[in-house]
Order: sequence, then structure tokens, then C-alpha cells
Amino acid sequence: MITTLLNRLPAPLQRFVLYALCGGSGVALDFCVYAALVSLGLWYQAANIVGYAAGTLLSFVLNRAFTFRVMDAPIRRLAGFFAVAAIGYAVSSAALWFLIERMALNQLLAKAAVLVLVVIIQFGINSTVTFRKSKAGTA
Repeated sequence: MITTLLNRLPAPLQRFVLYALCGGSGVALDFCVYAALVSLGLWYQAANIVGYAAGTLLSFVLNRAFTFRVMDAPIRRLAGFFAVAAIGYAVSSAALWFLIERMALNQLLAKAAVLVLVVIIQFGINSTVTFRKSKAGTA
């Protein structure tokens, strides 16, 4: 059923929906790890690092296989994916600081809001850089 619905969408939108679904798994893992660590008393920024890394690795594996279907050069692509994730992490950390420290927003609500922003930024970069199709003979 999901495949039928996806096939009705234009290709770029199909890719974004798949990215959101695969990335959603990474986001869910990120949020769950973050929430668990914060509830155990870990500082929110440290919890953010651990959750973000776990979610990023899961997202890479799923997006590589299902969204972009680019299986060549796994180390180079993983490095690129984590470089993009580093940009997302910087945005995430700064936005969390602002929302929690300056706006006094609840730590979990702040994380949820920040995740939306980061997903949009990272999709744009990953789709045009990390997972672009390699030219024949390059990897």
C-alpha cells in the first residue's frame, strides 16, 4: 500500500517521503535515547550527542538502502553523511541552547522542534551531495 501511494508522487517527493520515513526511524531513536538519558540526569547537551550519533547511524543505513539506493563507496558516503550530520548537530545544539536557556522551553519540546528544522536542512544536503549518483568509474 505504501509503495502504491509513493508511486503516485513525483520522484523528488517520493524521495523526500522515503527520507522522512527512514530518517524518522533515526529521529525516533535519537529522541528516545535523548529522553532516556535526560531522565537519568545526564546534561541535555551530552544526551543530545549520544542520541544524535545513534540516530544518524541508523538513518544512514536505512537511507542508503531504501531512499537513495546508492550502495557504492560506503566509507566515503558514511563520512559525508556524518559531515552533514555534524552541521545538523551544530544547528541542533545551538537551537536547543536558545530554546532551553533563553526561551525556557521544556527540554523535550525543544528537542522535538529542533528535529524538524534539522531534518529539512540535512535532506537538502544529503540528496545533493552525500547520495548523489557517482559517475561511472568513480567511487
